[in-house]
Amino acid sequence: MTRMGSLLLVGSLLAACSAPVPAQEPDLRAVVDKAIKAHGGKETLAKFTASQVKYKGTVELNGTSTKVEGEIFHRYPDRMKNVLKVEFNGMDVDIAQGFDGKVLWLNLPGNNQEITDKDLIAEMHEGLHAERIINNVASLDAKGVKLATVGEAKVKEKPAFGVRVSTEGKRDVILWFDKANYLLVKSEFRGKDPFGQGGEANQERYFSDYKDVMGRKVAGHLEVHHDGKRVIDLEVGEARFHERLDDAQFARP
Repeated sequence: MTRMGSLLLVGSLLAACSAPVPAQEPDLRAVVDKAIKAHGGKETLAKFTASQVKYKGTVELNGTSTKVEGEIFHRYPDRMKNVLKVEFNGMDVDIAQGFDGKVLWLNLPGNNQEITDKDLIAEMHEGLHAERIINNVASLDAKGVKLATVGEAKVKEKPAFGVRVSTEGKRDVILWFDKANYLLVKSEFRGKDPFGQGGEANQERYFSDYKDVMGRKVAGHLEVHHDGKRVIDLEVGEARFHERLDDAQFARP
């Protein structure tokens, strides 16, 4: 149960990429500018600091595909809550998990926990940093962010351009943008299970079926792989963006 919940949090995708081909440095700025514009433009992207997204799909648990649906809330840089329903042994089980910037909590039927381990809390901050980079392309222009070309590769048989995003004190995140429309098609980062159940894994996400939401482009389908193995397959339903969500939204119930 805990493993499943953490997969949805940070879990942090299917076709293999060909070996990267070095790209010329001037291409980098052009790719970033076009990517920001393709996702809605810097002004629109920077306006919202919070989001809520409904989803449904499957999670792979111990070799079994398990149905799941829920809603996840983010307020960057350090707030999240995930409320989900999982089909387990023929029954629907309600789970909630969240982080209010200091307290990491997990509520299971009959087992509510406050996670105080400093390493796990630090890992949550790492995961939320990666989420911010992935979910808001305008963050590539934030102060202290360094960018480098990774090269070109095919993602699901389509040519893509890779950008390495580096921030001091944080793990790197690699973003792959479709060369035809500059939408994000894949992300990669190294991370740990925030509840300490799954060790460390290379987390890859694949994004597709984009739709327009409040002036932004939002992927309608998300696929997550850990070390090359698919663990999550989700359809994104209703999505909303907010200039801010109250602290109470992320507090432990």
